[in-house]
Amino acid sequence: MNKIYRIVSGITLLTVFGFIMVVWANGRSVPTPAPSLAPASTETVKAVQLRLTFATGDSATVTQIEGSAINVEKDGKKLTITPYLREKGRVELRVFQGETSVDTLLVDQSVAQLKRGNLPFSVQVLNADKKLPAEAVAEVGATCCASTCAGTLICGFCVCTDCHRCGPNWCDCAQP
Repeated sequence: MNKIYRIVSGITLLTVFGFIMVVWANGRSVPTPAPSLAPASTETVKAVQLRLTFATGDSATVTQIEGSAINVEKDGKKLTITPYLREKGRVELRVFQGETSVDTLLVDQSVAQLKRGNLPFSVQVLNADKKLPAEAVAEVGATCCASTCAGTLICGFCVCTDCHRCGPNWCDCAQP
């Protein structure tokens, strides 16, 4: 009988102490960290803003992240243009037709012609020092597509043509 009394007393004490712990823990609030007074992330992504003018007269203003492809397509003909920032506001453009390298141009704010490949066009650097907020780039994604009135489809981060516009709402690409 003494043994049963000890077991019942032990279980009762454990239950009482367990109940007290639950009540005590419930009354305590979990500390929340104080809001940060540090400014939002200031990381930026390098980008370039270009004006592309095609032989048919249609044009587009394209903002693209450095090292990411700008795709151009018309009548089944496709070109891929990848911009890389260089010194003194110049931009190196690597132009591909499929997997084949067609040309490499070093352009600045003067108009340069691309005559190789199946879509001749001219290109001009509008802003070689464009900075885009890294958080916004990650949220939005890296590519959208818009077509010109003449039917040339251009894909990049921000694209403005004579007929359409695509990109984030804060995209500052001016109409050509």
